[in-house]
Amino acid sequence: MGAMRYLIIGNSAAGVAAARAIRQADPAGEITMVGDEPYPFYARVLTSYYLGGLVPRDRLWLVDREWYRRQRIQLLTGRRATGLNTGACRVTLDDGTELAYDRLLIATGASPQRVDFPGAGLAGVFTLRTIDDAAAIGKFARPGGRAVVIGGGLVGLKAAEGLHARGLKVRLVVSSGRLLSQAMDDSGAELVRRAMAAAGFTIHLREDVVALEGRERVMAAVLRSGATVPVDVAIVGKGVRPNVGFLSGSGVVVNRGVVVDDYLSTGIPGVYAAGDVAEAYDRAWQKPRLNAIWGNAVEQGRLAGLNMAGHHTPYRGGIGQNSLVVHGLGVISGGIVNPPGEGYEVITRLNEKRSLYRKIVLQGRRLVGMVSVGPPNGAGSFQALIGREVKEKYIASFLDGSFTWAMVGR
Repeated sequence: MGAMRYLIIGNSAAGVAAARAIRQADPAGEITMVGDEPYPFYARVLTSYYLGGLVPRDRLWLVDREWYRRQRIQLLTGRRATGLNTGACRVTLDDGTELAYDRLLIATGASPQRVDFPGAGLAGVFTLRTIDDAAAIGKFARPGGRAVVIGGGLVGLKAAEGLHARGLKVRLVVSSGRLLSQAMDDSGAELVRRAMAAAGFTIHLREDVVALEGRERVMAAVLRSGATVPVDVAIVGKGVRPNVGFLSGSGVVVNRGVVVDDYLSTGIPGVYAAGDVAEAYDRAWQKPRLNAIWGNAVEQGRLAGLNMAGHHTPYRGGIGQNSLVVHGLGVISGGIVNPPGEGYEVITRLNEKRSLYRKIVLQGRRLVGMVSVGPPNGAGSFQALIGREVKEKYIASFLDGSFTWAMVGR
């Protein structure tokens, strides 16, 4: 029997973690990776910092091309999968190439949501996902210029921070009644809004951009309220959607993302999925959900790689997580932040003068969600308890900022 042929579609967090695990578990296996960008693996989570000039381009790279050679990985860059035939165990690429596999990992990630209104195709209108996006935005984002960011979620706020760091006047246009509507409640979001307003951001809540105007490039944004505001560069930050189009007709089950079991298998022999494209177990909601989080992608990729190489190691589940700093204000949230109905207990502590806010969501004694705005003391460690039963002293110490991981088990 010849060497096992591993094919990984995707060259970011999940795909590279899988390749590392496969190579460790199967030194003789043949590994091929397909990436849609022309680069080796880099830190996409830092693209907004690169845009803002806070991180230089050479600090984004996490491996170089030599790493793939040393790991005996064939890397195909600038290619996209366009079809999957699970019966023949072949993937078709956009240049017509067909790749055979014995084990396949779908790690195609997600792409920014697009908008469909007049002017969306003008020069100077962007999404921010890749290193090339950031470089292209930089050509339009001149210090002193005027930027509009469409969307008030994590993607939108990170883009806004990057533009602000470049010296632009930034306006956020947000459909919902609060910033970070999926990651915050009203109290936490209001502290974030105040911090951004104090830093010079202009924020429109319950508002929409209905058109962008300009001739050769964007020059103005038309709001639903009827106002028209001048714009030099526009960023659409309306979230992401999994890259699953090439799976049509393959037999792979797709809900919002690729449905996987506890072992990251799609249910089709030899076919696995991990990362932003996968609906995997969420330990807060206790059911499969999309969680487009870097750390989740790494862990899913690692376990998928091991299982592709013959292990049988379950994924214990991830959670939705958010972590950012908004003009010096730390923001961390995780799990079920806004409970959908009855059966939850919510505990909060707010100090508006000090811009401090903490929130805990419990289901029985099980921690299912948390929010921390302000100094992050113990927040990251407390977030790691989501999905577990927690003691009263953990709750009290998180609320007063004294929680540490050393307390667990005492």
